[in-house]
Amino acid sequence: MTNFKSAKISPVHTRIRVPPHYHRQPVISRLISRYSLTVNIKAASLTEGTDRCGWFDLELKGNPEQVVNSLSYLQRIGVDLMQVTLAGSLNSSQSSQSFPISSENITQNEPIVFTTGWETQIYPQISSSQTNRLRLQLCISKNHYQKPVISELVSSYGVTVNIAGALLKPDVQDDGWFDLEIWGRQEQLFSSFSYLQNFFIS
Repeated sequence: MTNFKSAKISPVHTRIRVPPHYHRQPVISRLISRYSLTVNIKAASLTEGTDRCGWFDLELKGNPEQVVNSLSYLQRIGVDLMQVTLAGSLNSSQSSQSFPISSENITQNEPIVFTTGWETQIYPQISSSQTNRLRLQLCISKNHYQKPVISELVSSYGVTVNIAGALLKPDVQDDGWFDLEIWGRQEQLFSSFSYLQNFFIS
């Protein structure tokens, strides 16, 4: 008989609608850390500072127990599961709402840009004796849509990641972006920044 915990299933795709009062909560980061899932964000729209819901198209990879428990968790906290499919794709036309992204958000966030010498830009901001919170804007090129970047940050480097804003189109025609808030200790933040730098250069 197959062990429920060790059984592998095809990826589960779900569209979740996140109410405004959860925009400042690391909901997806908790899915990854609490349920040991690999979560890839296939599409997203979340506008910071509005009273409108955001939505994410997620691909969840894990055993059946992990997936069921994570979806139950989302329902318990009031995140709507708009659609759940097994080894299928979400119909992008089912999104009836559009969430315009203001260019003002981009400039006000003062994103950290990964350039040569980025370490010297952020080092003075990071304390070695406490948990730090940093904000950055991460551009996701269409070539990287299939990579679970947020999931890798949480599971491999132990940071907590909140997505404060996002625009990632499901048609994969344009680049997308995430406004991220990352919590962690000094060594966790530097490791995660090194991963991001190496990932987007390669």
